[in-house]
Amino acid sequence: MKFTAKQYAQALYDSLEDTNPKDVDLVLNNFVEVLVQNNDIKTFDLIEEEFHKLELEKKGKRLAEVTTAHPISKETERDIIHELNKIVKGDVEVKKRIDERILGGVVIKLDDQLIDASVKGELNKLKDELSN
Repeated sequence: MKFTAKQYAQALYDSLEDTNPKDVDLVLNNFVEVLVQNNDIKTFDLIEEEFHKLELEKKGKRLAEVTTAHPISKETERDIIHELNKIVKGDVEVKKRIDERILGGVVIKLDDQLIDASVKGELNKLKDELSN
């Protein structure tokens, strides 16, 4: 049976929650061994990301992935976080990504929601409207 990164992260999170701090290294070593045995070590980065989401969730925070064509200023980042906090009525942590293919603007992924305010996204919408 194949496990998803989310399932692995949840299993690790549950295991560590009940583990004595002195035994954390042993649990982590065993976890990595399981990944190797299941040939899933390549999913480690995804598992780490899902684990981080679980940690944030416990603190009452949510993770938003913000993709821009170029690095954003601290002020713009603060503005984005402020607006996202209002939308979710809570606290949001931002993970920034750079993707020049979006040309400009911003794409925000928050849980299952996608907010596409990119130049590329707007051009695709315009193309679709003109072809109908």
